[in-house]
This record gives sequence, structure tokens and C-alpha cells, in this order.
Amino acid sequence: MPEPSIITVPNQKLFEVASKVTSFGHNSKELKKQIEKMVEILRREGGVGLAANQLGYGNRVVVVEFKDTQKTQETTEIPLTIFLNPEIIEYGKEWECLEEGCLSIPKIELEVERPSQIKIKYQDINGKKIKAAPKGLLARILQHEIDHLNGIIFTQRLREQFFQKFPEFKKLKIAFFGSGEFSSLILEGLILLGFNLNIYTENAKPAGRKRQTQPTAVAEVAKKFGQKYREISNFKFLISNCDLIICADFGQKIPSSILNQAKITAINIHPSLLPKYIGPSPIQTAILNGDKKTGVSIIKMTDKIDEGPLYAQMETEILADDTYPQLRDRLATLGLKLLVKTLPAIVRREIEPVKQDLTQATRTRKFTKADGEIDWKKSPKKIAAQIRALYPWPGSYTFIDGKRLIIHRAHCQPLTPLQKRGRTGSKLVLDLVQSEGKKPMKFADFWRGYKGPKPEWLKKVDF
Repeated sequence: MPEPSIITVPNQKLFEVASKVTSFGHNSKELKKQIEKMVEILRREGGVGLAANQLGYGNRVVVVEFKDTQKTQETTEIPLTIFLNPEIIEYGKEWECLEEGCLSIPKIELEVERPSQIKIKYQDINGKKIKAAPKGLLARILQHEIDHLNGIIFTQRLREQFFQKFPEFKKLKIAFFGSGEFSSLILEGLILLGFNLNIYTENAKPAGRKRQTQPTAVAEVAKKFGQKYREISNFKFLISNCDLIICADFGQKIPSSILNQAKITAINIHPSLLPKYIGPSPIQTAILNGDKKTGVSIIKMTDKIDEGPLYAQMETEILADDTYPQLRDRLATLGLKLLVKTLPAIVRREIEPVKQDLTQATRTRKFTKADGEIDWKKSPKKIAAQIRALYPWPGSYTFIDGKRLIIHRAHCQPLTPLQKRGRTGSKLVLDLVQSEGKKPMKFADFWRGYKGPKPEWLKKVDF
């Protein structure tokens, strides 16, 4: 039997109702193995709860564990608990709206309303029948996981709640324009929430070393969820019966002739706190500049790229080791969250967008392969930021014995007392590199096999 792994949407196994466990204790070695594997994967993936059908098992088993690794003391830790055949027998009257994520729906985190306390009945590993009245975090986790056992994912709960509060969205026709990874995650969320979408993306383009034609990330998500989409290279067409345009990471300027076809408005989700970082590379530029925070902005689209008035913004911290893909995905998660919160007010015209102060604008540019060459005169901190910002493309590189050496990962560490000798600051540690025609490897392994002359820049690095 193959090693079980987390099943993700849109796998239909997630929408099947699990069967009752009927064999317990010493009578079921397979059940014990299953639970051990579920606990192992829950801990490895950093989750707080896991239902059996998320791993492809067909029975009603839930494992729950929460350890406060951040030591916030805001939430009580939950010891490892196994729930067999859990069933909710009563819901509390008080509800709360809190953010949820799911291992089966990676990178999507949205607020869902649930009762803050429930009453349940379940069986332990030996089949003993137990009743409990969990509240707070444990009550929410169990509702989420029992939904899984009943073939329901949390975005379905949110969909029901959203359309009940805002019934006009059931008939609202949305034209979605996007191409890159940032927009693909936002699109996935909108599909899971059941919005009525017409999807537009750029034409497939040659990519990779072999220059094979590849569809955009948005096209890939649309195909994965069985959604129709249209590839476009120009705007000589009409959008039929469009109420709203949503754009994110599209890569082309959308002309007014298209924007004006939206009956309500056209909005763009931009991964920066506008007017800071207008243009094509806001995420890379924020990392390059050593910024401590960034965010997402939702703006009304105009004929000037990224300069339209602001509907809403949301901030997030830039972590010390953030690479471009990591920060991009976190901003996409944030962008979807802000979009779901803001859309009702935009559609109902309950908020007016506010003009950007363009005197404070900073602009970004497209990066080229040449931007990736490392200038060893820069500080270790700036070089490390470049490596994180330009990964995976255009990538950061230097030369050794006349050949290009790509540096995929590096970090800074404080100088040792011996290294200081009157110096201050830190030293650059090279972690993962790739020489021409080779696979990525640890720099220490590369250096062990290298027989050529020592490059001058070697004095500036550690490994």
C-alpha cells in the first residue's frame, strides 16, 4: 500500500461521507497503524486536526493536537486526542467568526462562523463511549474535522454563509483577469466559494530550459477545477453581461474599453501598500529594500496602471528569511481574505474609493537576467536579500573558474570573535548552489569537489 499523504481539493474523496468504525482495541491492528500514521502526518504538517478521509481512509477517525509553540498563552494547549465516530449532538447558541485554514486547501485562510461551544459523543480507541462539551478552539477544530467526515470542506460552510448574507452574489457575473501564481491562488479561492466567473488569462508561453509552451498558473487552476477559461493576446472582444471585473497579476494593461463593460466597477488586487511599489515587481522590490512590512491593496482600475483610487488595504510582516515565492503566496492569501471582506461593500456601493497620494509613489521595474549577478562589494545583508528576492527568477549568480554558479539559498550569521578583528556586521553563508549543467547541491558539497582556483569572493562567504 502506498504511503498516505494529504489529499487536496478538488479530489472527490474529500466530498465522500466516511463510514463508522466498527472494530476497536486489540481487534484492529490496522486501525492502530492508521492512527499512528495520522498523528505522524498531523505533526509533520503542523496542523491541529486531521480527519481520516484527508489521507484517503474511509472511516470516521479524527486526531487533534495543539501545542502553543509561540508561547502566546492566548489559547490553551490541546493534548493529543483520538476521536472515533465523533458526532455533534448539540450546538451552542453563541457563534463567533474566526479564521480557518485546511491542510487539504493549502494557502487559503478565511473567516468562518461557527458555534463557540458544542456537545459531542464519540468513542476512544477501545470503543468506550464518551460524551464531552468542548468549547473555544477545540470546538472549532472538531466542527471542522467532523465536517470533513461528512464530505464537507470549510469553504463550503463559508459559501453558504456568504450567499445567505449577500444573496445578490448568486447571480453576479464576474470577469476574472489573471495569469501568475499570485492570481491563481486568489482564483482558486473564488472558485471554491462558488462565484460565477468568466476567466481570462494570457496565452501559453515558452518556459523553462527546454522552452516548452506552458499555460499560465491561472489556466492550470481553471483546468484543475474543471472551469472554462479564455486565453487572450488582445482586447478586441466584448465581455458579455459583466457586472464586475476582478484583476490580479495579469501582466497586461487592460484598456478602458474593457473596464467600462463592468456594470458595477473594475478592481485590481495589488501586492503592495500603494502608492508604494507601483508596477510589475512590488514583492521582489520590498524584499530587496529590506522592508519590514508590506501588504495588499484593492483599487478601482483606471487607464493608468496601479494608480486608481483605493478601496482597502491590509498589512503583513516581511519575515527575515522570506523568499519571493513565500511572500507572494502569503500576500495572495491576504489578498483573497481582503477581497472576500471588501466585495460586499464595493458591490453595494457602501464605500467610496479614496485617491492615492501619487506624490508619495515609488515605482518598480521588471528584472532581467543581468540583475541576478552578485556585486560582492555590497554588504552580506544586501546580497542575502537579493538572493531571496530574485529566487527563482531571474536568480542570483556569480562566477567561479569562468563558469556561472547560481546561488539558490543563503543566509547571514553574526561574525565569530575570531572573524571580527575590528569588523562589525555579519557574514554571508551559502547554503544551496547550482553549477552549470548540474543539480542543486549544498555549497559545502560543491566546494569539496571543486578543484579550480579560489575566487576572490570566497573571502566574503562561509559555509
